[in-house]
Amino acid sequence: MSDFTVMSFNLRYPAMDGHPVAERLPIAAELIERAHPHIVGTQEGELDQLETLIGLLPEEYIWLGEGHSGGNAGEFTAVIVDSARFDIDAVDISWLSEQPETVGSESWGVSHARTLTTVDVRDLETGRSLRVLNTHLDHKSERARLESGRIMAESIAEAAHPSVVTGDFNVATGSPVYDYFCTELGLTDTAAEVPGEDIGTFHRYKGPKAGDPRIDWILTTAGLNTVSTRIDTFAVDGKYPSDHFPVEAVLQFS
Repeated sequence: MSDFTVMSFNLRYPAMDGHPVAERLPIAAELIERAHPHIVGTQEGELDQLETLIGLLPEEYIWLGEGHSGGNAGEFTAVIVDSARFDIDAVDISWLSEQPETVGSESWGVSHARTLTTVDVRDLETGRSLRVLNTHLDHKSERARLESGRIMAESIAEAAHPSVVTGDFNVATGSPVYDYFCTELGLTDTAAEVPGEDIGTFHRYKGPKAGDPRIDWILTTAGLNTVSTRIDTFAVDGKYPSDHFPVEAVLQFS
């Protein structure tokens, strides 16, 4: 069985927060190159940020997505794929709203439009197919998080093959949307199945802290096994690539 690595990485948009994106991107690129994930679900990246990041990575990496305001505008839930390992079969961008096909649509009191990037890939080593769902759920509206989960459940149910879900869910494990995915839908939280470090994923550039909530998750359906997980705390000279730590899971088709 051939292992492959999936990462979920909130890149932190180019905020005026004293941590310039131009300084952070080379660190993010080095982190990705060291970990060599085959699939990366990213959150918050804007167009220039994503294009610069891809330019710093080995040439086999490609990215797919659309801004939350449509086209190249706003934050992306872009998926980065190692094209030497996975072929792209289909890409779909939808909005987590009552009108998922309407560009920029908002519902349920969200802070701004939220996107779901769904990519069907085929593993060049095993020939197996995989559906990747990547998102960034709203930080304000509990209802929006749950309704978004229901939209994602439809995409998972439609897949003819196993699915992996990556995202910044903006709430801790044990929250209603976590219970919806992991109890009601029966998805596996990879980091609960094979625990890594007991540290939070949203660190605000302050570094690792034991016992903080884990709001970035990698979830899997039946048909995938978790080999290992970790929270990647890579930094250069005390500087972090984001205010979130990326999470990583080594998976294999069962």
